[in-house]
Amino acid sequence: MKKIFTLILCLMMTVSLIGCSADKKAVATVNGQDITLGNYQKLLALNKSSMESYYGSDIWSKEMEGGKTYKDTLKEMVLETMIGSEVIYQQAEKEKVTPTDKQVQEQIDSFNESIKNKNDYKENLKKIGINEDFLKFQFTRDLANSNLQEKFEKDTKISEADMKKYYEDNKKSFYTDTVTASHILLKTQDKEGKELSAEKKKEAKKKAEEALAKVKAGEDFAKVAKEYSQDSSASNGGDLGSFGKGQMVPEFEKAAFNMKKGEISDIVETQYGYHIIKITDRVDKQETYDDVKDKIKTTLASEKYTEYVEKLKKDSKIEQKEDIVKSAKF
Repeated sequence: MKKIFTLILCLMMTVSLIGCSADKKAVATVNGQDITLGNYQKLLALNKSSMESYYGSDIWSKEMEGGKTYKDTLKEMVLETMIGSEVIYQQAEKEKVTPTDKQVQEQIDSFNESIKNKNDYKENLKKIGINEDFLKFQFTRDLANSNLQEKFEKDTKISEADMKKYYEDNKKSFYTDTVTASHILLKTQDKEGKELSAEKKKEAKKKAEEALAKVKAGEDFAKVAKEYSQDSSASNGGDLGSFGKGQMVPEFEKAAFNMKKGEISDIVETQYGYHIIKITDRVDKQETYDDVKDKIKTTLASEKYTEYVEKLKKDSKIEQKEDIVKSAKF
């Protein structure tokens, strides 16, 4: 399981300082253990800033399916995450798999080392009150989750029959159809994404035809891409890497997946402009059970761990303090 809190810490921007007594109030209790308003507000703000970086700050009043706003949904999700984390931590204590102080400190030191030259970022941390105590709180629970999952999966037996059944039930997901491609692009859009004039488009197509003639005549594709292509991949000879279906615009995808390794397309027009595509590799195969056996075992063990955590939550005494949650700064 990915380290959730490590990721969140890398996305934070703004949040209130902890310190006043109000922040010690409980937004929820888990088997009698408080989840404080102060820590809740911190994690809430971290997630808030992360979403705003993708969707903008005007998202919060918008409604989701069911009539709830994004703001209300985020507040609920963050609280549920903290409740789950506390449940896991308490179980890790029972199982005697909580991390040592040394292990936690190593995580803190690693985090601090990763930001030592990021002065603006460190200033933001200072402003929002991220201190050693907060880092210890988060990394302790993060490591406790990893340790508990590791122990659970070690103790849990996954049968061959279950793995084979999973493979048969999900066989399509183990079918690989990808291409590795390079392209040359002559754009028909300006920097703001607006379509060029007919005359400018005509000039772009002429350039594309020149480039096509060169590669069809045997000139090195990467060299021609560096000379002609207006795409960011031009500096790498037009290399786009590998991709599957559904990742490229329809016209590009249709052309690419109808080509064989080594083939060069004619001019392919998309909303972005005129492309010349070269397929450098093609993988079209059904992975066997033996190919993916270990991957399936990991997946099933992870699913069982999720079920285990849900049962722990169900068996815990959890009380949410709605009035305190509502008072949280957003």
